[in-house]
Amino acid sequence: MRAKEKILLAAERLFAERGFGVSLREIAVAADQRNHSAVQYHFGDKAALIDALYSYRMTPLNRRRGELIESLRAHGLERDLPALIEAYVAPLAEHVLAHRGTSWYVRFTSRYVLSGSYRSWPYSRDHHPGVNELVGLISACLPGLTRERLRVLSLHIVVVLADVEQRLDAPEFEEAEAVAAMADLRRTALAILTAPGGR
Repeated sequence: MRAKEKILLAAERLFAERGFGVSLREIAVAADQRNHSAVQYHFGDKAALIDALYSYRMTPLNRRRGELIESLRAHGLERDLPALIEAYVAPLAEHVLAHRGTSWYVRFTSRYVLSGSYRSWPYSRDHHPGVNELVGLISACLPGLTRERLRVLSLHIVVVLADVEQRLDAPEFEEAEAVAAMADLRRTALAILTAPGGR
């Protein structure tokens, strides 16, 4: 594994576990870099490191979400809310299952969103073209859908999947349990969108 990837994975884990006060030196040590300035050498500063981490994880997730959106359009399902929820949830859910014990990405994302850092680091939105497109399609299905309801939807999906990702670290938590939790997530996400008062 290349040094840059080791640094990204170490940063993802430390940010997920301890928040964004983690120093670049600590990340370098966790990534087994003898040069404690390795993070600055490869990425510059913490904001650029986080940007690179989003790019690293979001590139395949966006590709997958793009495939799902294309399939929706091909089958005339652009106004089918369950299908839209599936396209929203599936890439992250698939990532969590496929990277058991090797990814802290959803926990990192959960920590990032809840930290309020997205307000001062606006580039994160640029990494979510598929999500942005789905939000547009969902909003077209539900005229008057509020920004707050969409925020609750996003938080619900991210936090629940972060919890599943964490539980998968335990050997006794079986994949079937994770799949069941993700199926329930799809149902509750749809309920959030359609519950009264969000429009």
